[in-house]
Amino acid sequence: MKHLIASHHQHFLLDAQLTPALTIKPGAEVTFQTLDACCGEVRSVEQFLARRKTTRPSNPMTGPVFVEGAEPGHTLVVEILDIQLDADGFQLIGPQRAIIQDEIKDWTCYAFQVRGNRVIFPNGMEVPVSPVIGQFGNAPAGEPTSHPNALGGNQDCPAVRPGAKLYLPVAVKGALFSLGDVHACQGDGEVVGAPEIGARVTVRIELLPHSHSERYMIEDATHWHTCGTADTEAEAVRVAVFANARFIGKTYGLAPKDALILLTLIGRLNVSRTAKWGTQGPVVCSSFSKKLAEDAAARYRKS
Repeated sequence: MKHLIASHHQHFLLDAQLTPALTIKPGAEVTFQTLDACCGEVRSVEQFLARRKTTRPSNPMTGPVFVEGAEPGHTLVVEILDIQLDADGFQLIGPQRAIIQDEIKDWTCYAFQVRGNRVIFPNGMEVPVSPVIGQFGNAPAGEPTSHPNALGGNQDCPAVRPGAKLYLPVAVKGALFSLGDVHACQGDGEVVGAPEIGARVTVRIELLPHSHSERYMIEDATHWHTCGTADTEAEAVRVAVFANARFIGKTYGLAPKDALILLTLIGRLNVSRTAKWGTQGPVVCSSFSKKLAEDAAARYRKS
């Protein structure tokens, strides 16, 4: 069965106390109507600066979805089927934002258009549409949050796109899954902000009655991905790599030292979000090829 959640079911934190916008059975398809990061209120520098003077939060999510049968210790599997972008969005750049200190002196806001499969900027730049879901996750059992964490949060990882599956630990009854903060496209590393846009995101939600991994993971056709966050990129690397190593050990039967060596041999690291964003730290993604891991494990002998 297909379901739609309209964008007025918006909230800004993953929170176990939220009233569900929708209750579903595992296997259902859900379309989330999302707003852009500033709730559709910004298309100019003047609008951005005026909004900064208010207490209105940014990065709304749509939801949450209560999944029947989901219990702590289970895993929610969210397959991203399709992302249909709105017709326009905005891109900001300015001082003291992400990696920028004082290299850029003034704020600029580009109101861009989406036409067909192209993102078109008013300065003439065009790039292909390649949408990414920046924020998603299950509600935590503790304090509400939007920070990157083991259950999701504001990750801005470009692997979270159509064709990928999210494996998310369940911490509360029903999971209470939400998503939002779509980017029209994004490279590896949201270095100065991304092209923010509203969208209609369609997913299929399944349930595994067991734990899949200690942190949420992303699976696509060829790779597994795990994201880590910390105060610095170097510390985030450790979080992501050691989580992947433990997953490799559990899945393929490798000893910890050998799982880490395998990640040196076949793994890759990408900075999803750079520097500090307010109180939120950087996000680093550790990835490895499923085929190469399976081939190595088939020949593996513990010593």
